[in-house]
Amino acid sequence: MRYIKNLRDKEARNIEPSKLPKNKPNFASKAEFRDWSSSVDTDHAFISMCEGDTPGERVSNSNHVNRVLGFIADYDAPVDWDVAEIQINDTTPYAPKWICKTFSGYARAIWEFEEPLPIDKNLYDTFIREIGKATKAQRLLAGFDDCAFKPNQYFEAGEDWKEIGKPLPCSVIHAALNRAIQKKPIVASDITVPLDVIAEKVEEVFPGRWLGDFEIGARGPLFWIGDGINREGCQVGEDGMICYSDRAGKGFVSWRDIFGSAFIEKYEEKKIAVVLDDYWFNGRSFYKLLHGCAVTIPKDQLILELRQKGFSTKTKKGQSISEVDSAVLMVSNQNRVDEIAPVVFSNERLVTYNGHRILNNASNKAIQPADSGDPKNWPFLHGWLSQLFSPAEDRPATDYFYSWMKRFYDAALNFKFQQGQALLLVGMTNKGKSLLSNRVIGDLVGGFADASDYLSGHTKFNKDLGRSAAWVIDDTVSAASFEDQRKATELIKRAVANPRIEYQAKYADTLSVPWTGRVIMSLNMDANSLTVIPALDSSNRDKIMALRISDFATSDFPPSHDLEQTIEMELPHFAKFLLDWQIPQELNDFSRFGVDSFIDESIVSAAYDNSSRSAIAELVEFFVEKYRDAENLDDESWRGTLTNFQVLVHEFNNGRSVGMSQNLEFVRRGFCAMEEAHKANPRLRPIKSSGHGGGKKWTIDLSPKYDIDNYLSFNDSEIDTNEPF
Repeated sequence: MRYIKNLRDKEARNIEPSKLPKNKPNFASKAEFRDWSSSVDTDHAFISMCEGDTPGERVSNSNHVNRVLGFIADYDAPVDWDVAEIQINDTTPYAPKWICKTFSGYARAIWEFEEPLPIDKNLYDTFIREIGKATKAQRLLAGFDDCAFKPNQYFEAGEDWKEIGKPLPCSVIHAALNRAIQKKPIVASDITVPLDVIAEKVEEVFPGRWLGDFEIGARGPLFWIGDGINREGCQVGEDGMICYSDRAGKGFVSWRDIFGSAFIEKYEEKKIAVVLDDYWFNGRSFYKLLHGCAVTIPKDQLILELRQKGFSTKTKKGQSISEVDSAVLMVSNQNRVDEIAPVVFSNERLVTYNGHRILNNASNKAIQPADSGDPKNWPFLHGWLSQLFSPAEDRPATDYFYSWMKRFYDAALNFKFQQGQALLLVGMTNKGKSLLSNRVIGDLVGGFADASDYLSGHTKFNKDLGRSAAWVIDDTVSAASFEDQRKATELIKRAVANPRIEYQAKYADTLSVPWTGRVIMSLNMDANSLTVIPALDSSNRDKIMALRISDFATSDFPPSHDLEQTIEMELPHFAKFLLDWQIPQELNDFSRFGVDSFIDESIVSAAYDNSSRSAIAELVEFFVEKYRDAENLDDESWRGTLTNFQVLVHEFNNGRSVGMSQNLEFVRRGFCAMEEAHKANPRLRPIKSSGHGGGKKWTIDLSPKYDIDNYLSFNDSEIDTNEPF
């Protein structure tokens, strides 16, 4: 609820009932209380369930009501507190959430809405009075004060708050709003109920009393009067029974008269709820939820479907618009969204993110698990996966894969925003890398999308990617597709590290939506493919799970048709296995990715050797060899600036450039890469930097044991990575 500190205060704030102040002083008279309430020095709470156009200001003639949080009713008459709660529950089906005592010792009732309701200032008065009727507030206790209907009314917080009810349901609120929109007088024909619904109700409540078809103009007995007389006395009308028998007591009996207000209101709430569940508006187009996905529909189709659902196109006596027009208006106001986009890891139809109301049109569904995950129920997948990966140093590589896959599948199945590493599958052709990424992983999480163009920077549109939890790059992508490998590295890094994506369809604005899917790259073990691998430096290693496909893994698969059927039958059991899989304690990572990263050492080495980053290593080896020969010194290291390095390289080559040695920025980036690479692979020649804000100096270890020819001639134990040089 909102509150001001005193009746002269202009600033409105939020407050919970449990935090209302309880230090109100005692007053000798009501006049003294009023003076205190109006004093600018008073620091108390005067509450309201209305919020203005400017939320931080009190509602007034210049700051009109914009949102309704609930309804407060004051009763200016003595109350028997011993029976007040019983009396309230006997009077209304929607008891207020709270009751409390006012300064005078009278009662105040506070209804909280299940959800706040945006409201037009011109509609508020009619709407709040409809709420009053729905809650029977005016009959709840004696002395109801009409000030309850004023949007700018603030009530002193009172005391002895007691919780006796629940928040007012949305269905009741929306029904009241619908009535307010139509500005309906209290007439019999306020709600149009389709005759097929009425016919079912007639047979349910008065079985056997109506014979023949129940349609407009059909004649029959006064079936609702239990006098046993079956002669004709009325005929069916659109809104009730037109009577011509004195026994009816009046010439027209409405459906409300016959079946009661509860039936009519329940039908109205249900009818409106269906509309608000199915239709949305973004200020330009109407959308319908079709097979769980939002599709654009023209307004004419919306009107036809509303008519099919029982909404009338007639403007009845005393009304300004028809039921259909009222429903269209309600969809436009109540189901107004900012954007339509897929939020694949949420099962909420309406997602509020970063201040935007997003209609979630994601349609991907993870495979439902079977009852048993016993490997005997998925023999092909179990046998194939067991021999697919090269072993890790300390455990089977499947431990890493199952742990990574469990976290991913659990997130997709149970709609959890759980981040995870990008998965690299590196190995020979025809071993099933694409089968694993596309058919197994993709199907488990509800489908995959080819991310090659997006992650290579060739397109900024990612509509299809936004609908998928798995982004796949397979081994048909060559290094030529990644012209700017640094850009690709940053995009992959961002897709892994950020729990959101910038979703952009053609002809639409970019929208930030939550996304915690996975990037999966399948690469051949050749020089061209390995250049695609992102830089495996310290800032990236925790974001990568890189598994080597065994050279001895089978290339012999069943025919495609049989393989598809086998995988389809086995995947639900594999899914259950993953849910039951216990991640080994050593692999549990309590950071954002959940599972420890693993990168096969052969992938690290091969990726480095076949990347553009290795060019600087060759330049450094040239420098080391020439430096040792030229200086004929037993120096353990060389130290200098990049410019010093560049000058010496050119001198060693008779004034000519060596490779990219003339590009100082290339050399700088290369040195940084080598400095990071040595941390991951101590066999590489160490390069270290130092600086204090005035430029860096670099140190290169000149030891022959790091020469390329000696690379494999010593053990890692011979290298002290902590030794300064």
